[in-house]
Amino acid sequence: MARLRLTLTAAAIAGAALLASAGPAAACPADPRADPVTWEYDGVYDCSKATVGHGVRTYTKPSPVAFVVIRTGGTYFVSDLGDANEGDRTYTFDKNIRFVITCNFTDA
Repeated sequence: MARLRLTLTAAAIAGAALLASAGPAAACPADPRADPVTWEYDGVYDCSKATVGHGVRTYTKPSPVAFVVIRTGGTYFVSDLGDANEGDRTYTFDKNIRFVITCNFTDA
């Protein structure tokens, strides 16, 4: 009986360790839209990602930027493709901005 209890205890500990080692990343794959490389279209654009301050709901896209990808809540907003002559554009959202991916033109 003691041997059975020891075996069951060891199995339970091993199972718990296996679940703990998998972690939350194993449960849900990363969203590729959150990766700047997704938006570079094989080198046509050079993109970078930045978080914004807490409670920010407005973002101004500078004129020379090609486009921006803005995550608010669970939604992604992709701005229109711009050019260097159109001036800055400001976008306002109902939810807080989580991050902004800024994409610039390259020579490709």
